[in-house]
Amino acid sequence: MDVVEAIRKRRAVRKYTDQPIPEATMDRLVRMALAAPTGSGAQAWGLMLVRDPQVRAQLADLIITGGGRYFATMRPKKEGTTDEEHVQWGRDYAEQILGSYRLVPAWAIGALVPRDNYPAAMREGGHLDDVMSVAFAMENLFLVARSEGLGTVPTTAFQRFEKDRLREILGMPPEVDPLIVTPLGYPEGGFPEGRPPALQRSFRTWRSLVSDDQWGKTRE
Repeated sequence: MDVVEAIRKRRAVRKYTDQPIPEATMDRLVRMALAAPTGSGAQAWGLMLVRDPQVRAQLADLIITGGGRYFATMRPKKEGTTDEEHVQWGRDYAEQILGSYRLVPAWAIGALVPRDNYPAAMREGGHLDDVMSVAFAMENLFLVARSEGLGTVPTTAFQRFEKDRLREILGMPPEVDPLIVTPLGYPEGGFPEGRPPALQRSFRTWRSLVSDDQWGKTRE
């Protein structure tokens, strides 16, 4: 699969099998991820693969629980339900759509590792460069994974509720920030086709997002 096809066919996968991933494939994923651009050449990143069954189980539970809190926060409460019922709905919905995360043979974590190579005047912008560099690396990983028939889903919000607990599970020091987490495995029933109905209704067309020469002069 060439890179254009991988970009077109990459989708967020939330249903997985427990089929093992070959070691050579895992090595290829991380090596290609770390071929990404890195701001100022700092390599202010670290990739972590989690395959130990006990650690995977703890990580899956943390992400699924965080997903429940996220859904309950982001979705409006159904008329006539209590706050407690809405919170429970979030938990149930997370179990429904993310429950197979407990089956995945591996997780990948893209972490920001401060290198302190920016002077004070550049520190704020330098931090943003480092965050983007982690995102560049993980996008490489997502695309190579798709080319290998592996599913991923970039997770940036669910772990925010329990960052310290996540660091504890992964043995990370407090200065390391696990920015992006993804399950890594073979999709159950194949890759999703198209976008979910809710996104189809709200997704902007590419032409409306591209301006030529002057901002707002879009192709649409």
